[in-house]
Amino acid sequence: MTGLFCRNCDKLHPVMDNNPDSRLHLPTTDAIDHLAAIEERLKIVAEVSADAIYDWNINTGITRWNHGMRTLFGYPVDDEQAHLWWQAHVHPEDRQRTVESVQTTLAKRERFWACEYRYLRADDTYAHVLDRGRVLYDEQERPLRMIGAMIDITDRVLLAEAQTRAALEERQRLARDLHDSVTQSLYSLTLLAEAARRWAAAGHLEQVETHLGRLGETAQQSLKEMRLLVYELRPAALEKDGLLGALQRRLDAVERRAGVDGRLRVEGSGDIPPHLEEALYRIAQEALNNALKHAGANKVTIRLHTAVDHITLEVSDNGRGFAPEQVGSGGLGLVSIQERADRLGGHLSLTSQPGSGTAVRVDVPLKETP
Repeated sequence: MTGLFCRNCDKLHPVMDNNPDSRLHLPTTDAIDHLAAIEERLKIVAEVSADAIYDWNINTGITRWNHGMRTLFGYPVDDEQAHLWWQAHVHPEDRQRTVESVQTTLAKRERFWACEYRYLRADDTYAHVLDRGRVLYDEQERPLRMIGAMIDITDRVLLAEAQTRAALEERQRLARDLHDSVTQSLYSLTLLAEAARRWAAAGHLEQVETHLGRLGETAQQSLKEMRLLVYELRPAALEKDGLLGALQRRLDAVERRAGVDGRLRVEGSGDIPPHLEEALYRIAQEALNNALKHAGANKVTIRLHTAVDHITLEVSDNGRGFAPEQVGSGGLGLVSIQERADRLGGHLSLTSQPGSGTAVRVDVPLKETP
């Protein structure tokens, strides 16, 4: 069909004169020049775009691609392919949904189509893509062409999935902490209260006093652990205040309210990469949790030393201490600290002995970190 494209109604119109019996005429020279200019502009856009731009002729089933099919997905395609070739490369689990969405768009005479799906690369891996197209119709509302672009959103999707997994792991960890600490403490409170009631009924006031004392100690420990969990449920202030601000807020919100003298000492200067700030904060948080839950300390100190090529984080307390060889590498949350230090290419050292407190130290290189 010969005609001119109407930019306002997305249709191709025949060129006719005022005679109702006249036949279709070829476009004028000006119209041809105008269409050629539009074609040239579209060609330039396709050349400079980083996306895979396509022009699908719905009647012939042929699709023309720009260089994006090669640069994004690795296929040596710079010209034409059958539409079924594209369809065959959609992930099998996404293919029916994607094809049906195209068919629905055409059946409803909709102007725009968009869909997210996985697309097979030349190296047999799948990319997550966002595909958007514009449909052109003729005078009888028959679809003629779809012009659109496939945008690689793999990084965005993988990041969202990683964030979801991290949130799930954190919720699971908090659930374990609730079960291992608070739930057991509350059960102990119930047992102690029941025992005190029975001793009181029997007239043994000395035993009542003993059980009430233990009940009070257990309640205080439960309060510490609840404050700790509530603080962890709130997002850390890393983005707003940085590592130093987040550490100080933690000491003020948890340790100070638990009656522990928490101090932060900073040595050296220099910028700390964001990924290191978050990891170091989590390491300090785990070490502080251990001191609060197990050490019985009334003083804890965080020391952060920044040098030219490395950072040292040390969390020390004046608690009861322990023999590291008796606890093993999997005790007191050390597995989590060790894993975080390993991911940063750092080194974990632990110093403790009964009656002399504990010091957890992590040295992390500033260069060649992941």
